[in-house]
This record gives sequence, C-alpha cells and structure tokens, in this order.
Amino acid sequence: MSRHITMLAVSDMRARRARYLLLVVVIAIGAALMVALSTISIGAKIYVQNQLYQIFPADILVYSNSIDIPYAFVESLRSLPYVQSAEPVVMLTGTLGNKTVTLLGVPLSDIGYFDVELEAGRLPHAGGEAVVDSTLGVSPGRDATIYVYRSSVAPPVELRVHVVGIMSNLLKGFIGPMSLNLVVVPLDWLQQGMGIGDFYNMVFITVSDKSLIQPLAQALKQRYPRAEVYTQQSALSTIDRVFNMLNLFFLVIEAVAFLAGVLTTFTVMSITVRERMGEIALLKATGISGRDIALAFTLEVSSVGLLGGVAGGVAGYFGALGIKDLLTRLGYFFDVPVPFIPSIFALGVVLSLLVALAGALMPVYRAVTLRPLEILR
Repeated sequence: MSRHITMLAVSDMRARRARYLLLVVVIAIGAALMVALSTISIGAKIYVQNQLYQIFPADILVYSNSIDIPYAFVESLRSLPYVQSAEPVVMLTGTLGNKTVTLLGVPLSDIGYFDVELEAGRLPHAGGEAVVDSTLGVSPGRDATIYVYRSSVAPPVELRVHVVGIMSNLLKGFIGPMSLNLVVVPLDWLQQGMGIGDFYNMVFITVSDKSLIQPLAQALKQRYPRAEVYTQQSALSTIDRVFNMLNLFFLVIEAVAFLAGVLTTFTVMSITVRERMGEIALLKATGISGRDIALAFTLEVSSVGLLGGVAGGVAGYFGALGIKDLLTRLGYFFDVPVPFIPSIFALGVVLSLLVALAGALMPVYRAVTLRPLEILR
C-alpha cells in the first residue's frame, strides 16, 4: 500500500477521532457480547457435563421405585461378555434425629467402585458400620439410630449404625453434590435389616462396547417396564439440545449487537464521505485513482474494526469473569469455568472487522464512483 494512502487514512482518523472512537465502542460492544456469552455458554456446558459424569458415571442406570430387582437379574447382566460391571444398590429414605437422610446400601466387596471420599475415619468393614455425610454433623465412633420408612402406612424400621467414617462425596459425585445427607452402609446388612432379601432398586451398568448401550437399554426397558432406564448418552444429548437452544437465543442477541455496529458504521462513514466530497474531488483531479481512495477508506474502517474487535474481546472475557465473581459474591452457585478460548476471541475480531467493512461498503462505493465534476457540482 502506497505511502499517500496511509497518510490520507491517518490524517482523516486524527481529524475525526471522536467519531471513530464512538464507532470503536459500538463495534466493541458486539464483540464483547459475543465473547462473553460464548465463553459463559461453553464454560457452563463443560461444568454441566462434568457434573453429569460425576452424578452418572455408569453407561446405564436402572432404577425402580420399589425394591424388586432380583439378584438373578444382576448376575445375568454380569454374565454378558460386553458388560464390564453391574453394581446393585439399595437406596432408601429415612430420618436421623430431625434430619431426612438417604440410606445407601452398597456391596462391601466392590466398595472401591463407589469412590467414597473420606474426610475422617475409615470405610465400613462389617455389618452395622456406616460412613455418613459431613452435613449430618456426626463424629466417627458414635452410634446413630435411623428410622427407615417402607410405606406411608407401615411403621418405620429402626436401624442402629456405628459411624466409622465421614465422607464429603460418593461415586465420583453421585448424589453427594445434591446434599441428601447420605448414610452408606453394607448392602447385605441393609437387606437383612429391612427384610427385603436379595433384591435391589438400583443397578449401575458399565458396557465395554459403547455401540451396545442403546440396544441393552431397550432390552432392559422391555424386561422391566416398571423400572426407569437411563443412559449417559441420552443425558448428554439432552444437555446438547438445551445448550443449542440457549446458544440460539444468544445468537439473536449477538446479531442485534453486530447489526447495530453495521448501521452505526454506515452512518458514520456516510457522514464522513459527505464531508470529504470536496477533498475527494480534488484528489481525483490531481490524479489519485478511485482505487487508492477506496483503499484509504478501507484502511480507516479496518483499523476501527480491528481495534473494536480486540477491545471487545478483552472486555468480553473479563466481563464473563466479572459476572461469575459477582454472582458468587451474591451467594448464587455459579462455579463454572470461564476458559479463554482463542478461537472465540479470533472470531470476535474477524466479525468486528466484517461489520466495519460491511457498514462502510456503500458509502465508500458512492465516493469512488462519482466523477470530480459531479462532486463539485
């Protein structure tokens, strides 16, 4: 690009710096919104997916409202060559003192699968021993009485447990983040105390061949129509659909912001071209081509677009961090990651540049296609 084109662009930007600064701000708003909303959306999706992996670590979960899943069913699952594990669980609701608790019976032989995170004490080794949630405020070495309700009309079953450990989490996050006041006990002891025999109401299934997850889930639904069968894949698909709808809403907001940038650029450049008609005529009369004049205007709006995009991208990222900090300070749970994503930042800069060029296209075209005599007239 020749020197005189650069000088024309720089001199005009200096003469109209307040106008161009306003244009930078308008374009930056669009870029900031895009970067902030996209960053928050991606961070929230990552957080929700991580929570799902923690709450739902198995490929398939079979859950029944009543304790009617037999031992033979679990053994038949384990006999399948593509099933890595099938872990049965009994989950009941009870009371400990004045608190509602979730009583979870897990097999001691496979307790490592449930990934209990201890804060103090140890894992249960025998019947009657329990690990309790830290929210219950019970210390290791204490005895506790839990009343478990089998139905709304039957009297509660009294279970006395000896607390041997305090936990902060279970099954890589399963139920733990929901703060359900968990009490984990040996499965066989709970079955015996409740008189339910070798029956369960929940089974976690992990499959080695992921292509067989859906066929197995369909077969389980047909075999146990009263039970609920959930797959991790369907849960992830639901998350994707929810965030796609959210991103569509964000896209409308971003489009409006960028459209405002296009209209503002069009207005500013139209006024600028109108004010410089005499100068354009003089430049053409002295032999400067319309192409060089167009390049000078393009250099101006490109500089404005790039500056607005960079400023907006930086403001959008730190704005997302600020929103997270503000919501956290106000007591709202918003512990989502706010990652810096170079591709999103670059997209914001590119779109800002395109917005500036799109808004300037018609005014610049009008300026370079007019003849000097027509301009002077």
